Amino acid sequence: MAVSLSFASLMVPDPDRSVTFYQELFGLPEVEELASPHFRGLRIGPTVLGFSGPHAYELLELPAPAAQEEGVDTFLTFEAEDRDGVSALTARAAELGGAVVKQPYDTYYGAWQSVVRDPDGHAFRINFLPL
Repeated sequence: MAVSLSFASLMVPDPDRSVTFYQELFGLPEVEELASPHFRGLRIGPTVLGFSGPHAYELLELPAPAAQEEGVDTFLTFEAEDRDGVSALTARAAELGGAVVKQPYDTYYGAWQSVVRDPDGHAFRINFLPL
């Protein structure tokens, strides 16, 4: 049985703010037919990067976090075209209100990458890994 990733969604307090950050950072097109007061999505290849508002906890019958905590339990990795792309996107993320956790560096497995947190605190990597 074949499987693919259709959505990667983040729970956020303000889907409009989140979609604006990622759209301006990566230039991703919005999936307008999915837009609602509770959800916005951006197309990234065959996947929709989704931003679900607080109402999604109730809709999905999932427990909402008790309090905003600083821990990270998931992160996304966005692949840039080259090393310069990693550096440029990292700088752009900071301009858009992201917090650069780790400036671009060489990893032990041959990637050039940075680590960023978006305005909601979600962690993501901007990566270039020539395979």
